[in-house]
Amino acid sequence: MAIFEWKDNYSVGSVTIDNQHKKLIDFINEFYDNLKTKTNDELISNLIREMKEYTVFHFRYEESYLEKLGYKELPEHKEEHISFIKKVSEFEARFNSKKVILSYEITRFLKEWLKHHILVEDMKYSKLIKKNEVVRNPVNKSRFSLHV
Repeated sequence: MAIFEWKDNYSVGSVTIDNQHKKLIDFINEFYDNLKTKTNDELISNLIREMKEYTVFHFRYEESYLEKLGYKELPEHKEEHISFIKKVSEFEARFNSKKVILSYEITRFLKEWLKHHILVEDMKYSKLIKKNEVVRNPVNKSRFSLHV
């Protein structure tokens, strides 16, 4: 059973970004599954590294896209991303040095952070993306015109 499931109201209006968010949700669910099955530390360490690398990739993609769209709140949005990567890096270092074990609290933190980030921070740019998608993919109105 997944701890975090995708819902349609998480969609920001970009299939690519939505799919990346779904992948991040999959990572969190994998953490949860590993916690339940008490998987070995090496597997968990690799999972943390992969999640961090994918998160950095996602943030770079999102920031680049928002920069192209002229998103005015991009500096603040980037700060959110930097803060999260720092927390995950600290968690990774502490786990690898055996100073912390994977816990439900950490899994819950990852879930709640991502959920909040998507539903609050990412939704701030959602209208801009949806507007851009309409401009990039306008409906071919000639299909609907009546021929007299």
